[in-house]
Amino acid sequence: MCRGKQICTELGHQPNTWPKQAPLVPPVWFSEQLTAFSNAVRSAAVGEVTGARDQLRIIRSDDLRTWFVEHGKQAGFCRSPHLGRPQPEIVTSLRDPKRYPNRLINELVFKRDGYRCRYCTLRVIPKEVLEVFSKVVGVDAFCTTGTDLQRHGAALAFRAITDHVVPWSFGGRTDPDNLVTACWSCNFGKDRFTLGQIGLDDPRARAVQALDTWDGLVSLVPELQRRALRIVYR
Repeated sequence: MCRGKQICTELGHQPNTWPKQAPLVPPVWFSEQLTAFSNAVRSAAVGEVTGARDQLRIIRSDDLRTWFVEHGKQAGFCRSPHLGRPQPEIVTSLRDPKRYPNRLINELVFKRDGYRCRYCTLRVIPKEVLEVFSKVVGVDAFCTTGTDLQRHGAALAFRAITDHVVPWSFGGRTDPDNLVTACWSCNFGKDRFTLGQIGLDDPRARAVQALDTWDGLVSLVPELQRRALRIVYR
């Protein structure tokens, strides 16, 4: 547990060994869990709801949730005190009037980045996919709302979000040039800090790691929506 601690057990005690590409790199087992979750979504999209629910039961939901809550979300707060970088001055007049990107901007950024976190390179899944999947398999099997404890671990670990590289609070613009795709762990772990405050390199300087056909499962949304409607009007 790293909440309220000065050192994260996942990061270790030596700042010079901390990763510079991400606040905290997810464990290797995240990838196999994401593959298992993807299989559950694909099953639901072809109408195999019972099979999808069975697959969800073997996913390490509690472990995913615990890592996200106890480590991923805390990374920036654990890193910042040890790097000695002062917080920039906040000039509210420089803030972009638009704090949150709209759906079109989100989709543009996700597609540009190959639906991968530009910090840790984890494959990620947009909110719309998670929500319609939940409607098909049932909230009791896969919950995407509420507190961290109420949400399924996969809904926390694999959800895509657009992240302001230069924080909005410090004048970062809400446009694709300053937005990158991030997993929730990297987004919350980076929090309101600048890259310098938590010792990260600029993710925009690295090539996009889109080396395959991963599309965040968005191609399954139309069929999932049809399945969800059949459940509603059954």
